Amino acid sequence: MVKRSVLALFIVLLFSNGRVEAQDVNIINGNQLNQSVQTAAPDTFPLLDLDETELDKIPDIRSQFEKLNSSYSSPAAPSENLLRFLKKDEIELSPEAQYWVDWVRDPSTIISPWMTLRDTTIVNPLFTPILFKGGLIPKDLQLYDKDFVAKQRPSFSMFTPDTTLFEEEILKSKLQNKAYNYVRVNYPEYFRYSERDLPTDVVKINEIKKVAYEPELIKIENDPNAFNDVDAPVKFIPERRYWTSHFESAVQFAQNYISPNWHKGGVSALNLTNRQYFVYDYNKDKVQIKNELEWKTNVLTAPKDTLRDYKIGDDVLRLHSNIGYKAFSKWFYTFDATFQTQLFSNFAENTDNKLASFLAPFNVNIGVGMKYELNKSFPQSRHKKVGLSVNLAPLSYDLKYSINKDIDLGRHGFKKQADSDIFEHKLHKFGSTINATLNFQFNRNISWYSRFYYFTSYENILGEFENRLTMAISRFFSTTISLQLRYDDSVLKKEDFNSHVQINELLSFGFNYKW
Repeated sequence: MVKRSVLALFIVLLFSNGRVEAQDVNIINGNQLNQSVQTAAPDTFPLLDLDETELDKIPDIRSQFEKLNSSYSSPAAPSENLLRFLKKDEIELSPEAQYWVDWVRDPSTIISPWMTLRDTTIVNPLFTPILFKGGLIPKDLQLYDKDFVAKQRPSFSMFTPDTTLFEEEILKSKLQNKAYNYVRVNYPEYFRYSERDLPTDVVKINEIKKVAYEPELIKIENDPNAFNDVDAPVKFIPERRYWTSHFESAVQFAQNYISPNWHKGGVSALNLTNRQYFVYDYNKDKVQIKNELEWKTNVLTAPKDTLRDYKIGDDVLRLHSNIGYKAFSKWFYTFDATFQTQLFSNFAENTDNKLASFLAPFNVNIGVGMKYELNKSFPQSRHKKVGLSVNLAPLSYDLKYSINKDIDLGRHGFKKQADSDIFEHKLHKFGSTINATLNFQFNRNISWYSRFYYFTSYENILGEFENRLTMAISRFFSTTISLQLRYDDSVLKKEDFNSHVQINELLSFGFNYKW
């Protein structure tokens, strides 16, 4: 019965390409199937009339595959024991055996360490253990005519290098080769080493690469708003210095020598000038503090003084401080204070009368007012700049005091006591003060400094006007022209100079330094 079913299935599949037209297909309750097949052509095979029960027994391909694969299972991974069994054993050497093999194969152990071959000195091979280099065929063996090309083209001669520089070396090389060939032919038993016995170690160069900084690049995206989320680089803001300093040092001299037999007479003279100036300022927001310390000394020879060889021409120690609070633009509310005295003692010529000394006298001036400050530079000139400072103190207090009562107090402006010729050593004054300074840098080598001081008690006037022109020859040497005018109507006039104006002029050359 099974064979008939298979045969019927084969016939149906064989003629399934023919034209078959289904006319009536009715399915009732899913259990009965009635089908009438009518061939399209009359000359085809006759119709198969199969029973319903026989068609149900025809197996499909899917059921056949499921039946055949019913006992199939996925392959299991081999166990470790199975792998150990299947894996072939490899022949390996023990660490001890490998050590001795490496030691024997090491070319550096073949040659004794006591030999001079390891020395860095370059020696003649004839005085070293003879080494077999092979080369049984001579190097000058020629299997062709080397002048063949020259014979074909005689007009084009071959290039022959100039070997006259190496004639001595070539001669030594030929001598060594002849000696080597002689030993190789006649005494081959002398060869104990060959080239393959030499060490083959290669010195490897370790390249040191410089670490280069490669910043991360910003990724460019298609979105035009992609850079909105990118943080800007951190702005470097150096630490601000609120305290600044400046220093000037000048030691200059002027010398004149006149011999005793000079036809017009005269005396020799030496003038030494010293000036030390230090500034320490503070500037933050609206607060400004300026501190100045200046020391000037002028020492000159005194040929007419029988008691001393030198004389102090000018000696000033001045300390000035100004504290300001910015009001508007370039104007500041200020508190100004000045302290002034001298360091050394000065005597009248040919006498022991002391004219001045340390704190005898000293002067203190304190004032409240306003200050105007200007600092300007010129772009067209790199070193050209101007600095101007004017302090106006309509309310000021001036104190003059001397700790030594034996000096000449009259020349310093002290007043006499009532009904007496004795001078007072203390003097108070209230009034107004003007203190101004100007620094003009013309270029890198020429500068002009000017200072103006004015105080009035509405009874007396004290004024100082100092000008100094410095012409630098180099960084450390300069020439200075100094002119200082002083007016004090509280000082008694001299018989030989009937004026309240005092003048001090100096031309000097010497050392100059700034920072």
